[in-house]
Amino acid sequence: MHDTYAACIGTLLPVLIERLGIPIGSAGVLASGFRLPSMLQPFLGYWADRYDARKLVVWTPTVTALLISSIGLANDYLATFALLIAAGLSGAAFHPAAGALVTRVGGSRWGRATSYFQTGGELGRAAGPIMIASALAYLTVEQLWVLAAPALGLSLFAHSRVAGDDARIARPPPPAALRAAIVARRRPLALMTLIVSLRALTVAGMMTYLVTLLTIEGWALATAAAALMIYEIGGVAGAFLGGTLSDRLGRRTLMLASQIAAGPTLFAALWFSSDARLLFGLLLIGGFLVLYAGGVQLALMQELLPGNRSVAVGITYFLSYESGLLAVLLLGFAADLFGLRAALLGGLAASMLSLPFTFLIPETRRV
Repeated sequence: MHDTYAACIGTLLPVLIERLGIPIGSAGVLASGFRLPSMLQPFLGYWADRYDARKLVVWTPTVTALLISSIGLANDYLATFALLIAAGLSGAAFHPAAGALVTRVGGSRWGRATSYFQTGGELGRAAGPIMIASALAYLTVEQLWVLAAPALGLSLFAHSRVAGDDARIARPPPPAALRAAIVARRRPLALMTLIVSLRALTVAGMMTYLVTLLTIEGWALATAAAALMIYEIGGVAGAFLGGTLSDRLGRRTLMLASQIAAGPTLFAALWFSSDARLLFGLLLIGGFLVLYAGGVQLALMQELLPGNRSVAVGITYFLSYESGLLAVLLLGFAADLFGLRAALLGGLAASMLSLPFTFLIPETRRV
C-alpha cells in the first residue's frame, strides 16, 4: 500500500510539467524531493532497532498517501516540492522498520521473507501509475486527495494485528553493537555501496522517466502508464522469486545474473520504443531481471549486519534512494541536453559497471 502512492510521482510528472510550466530538468528536481529524506534512513533504522517501531510501520503508509495525493492542492513549485519532501520523510521512516520486521517473522528463510516484502512493494508500484492515471480521467488533480482513503482503512485494520495490545508480532530483541559490526564487515559493505548505487541508475531512471519519454513520443498518458505498469508486473514476479531463489542458489549468483541480463534487455526496450508490442514484452522481461535483485540485496545486507537489521535496511534504502536522487537529477539535465532517450540509454550502460564489484562479494546461503 505504501509504495502504491510513492509510484504515482512518475505518472504525475507530465501533469506537473504542464501545470507548473517547468522543463524536464526542473521536474527531475521536483521528483528528487521524495528521495531526499532517504539520507535519514540509517538513523531511523538505528532508532527502530532500539525502540518499538511497529506503530511506525502501520501508520506511515497513511501519512505518505495523504501527502502524495494532496499534491494537486499545492499552488506553486515550492509548495509541491515541500509536499514531496514530507512524503519522502514518511517513506524514510517506514522502510527500515518494515524491512527488518519481515526477516524477524520469516524464520531462517530471510530471502523468502524479503521477497514477500519486495513483492508487496512491486505490486504497489505496478498499481500506482494505473491508479493515478485512472483517477485523473474522472477527477481533477486538486481532487486526488480522496485517494488516501484506502491507506487509512488499511492502517486502521493493521494496527490491532501488528502494533496493538493484542498484536501477534512481538517487539524486536535488543540490537548488537553497531560500530564493531560495521568494522568487521567493512569490505563487503563498501562493495554493496558501489553495487546498489550503480544499480539505482536503472531503477530510478525507468521509474521516473519512462512515462515522460513515451508521452513525449506521442503516447497517451494512460497507455504510457500501462507500459510502466507492465514493467512493474515483471518486477512483481521477479521480487517474488528473487529472494526465495537466493536462499538456495546464493545471493551473489542471483545478483550477477540480474546485472548481466537486465541492461541489454532494457536497452533494447528503449531502442525499439516505437513498437508497442515489442516494447511491452521487453519491459516485462526487463522489469523481472532488474527488480528481482531488490529482495536479494536486502537479505544480503541484513546478513552482513544481523544484529542491526533495521540499520542494514536503512543503509540499503539510503543508498538506493540517494543514488536514485542523483540519477534522477543527472538524467533529467542530460535529457535537456541530449534528449531523454539518449540519457536513459547512457544510464543503463553506466549501471553495468557494477558487475566487477559483484564478483568480489562473498557468497552466502541461508538454507
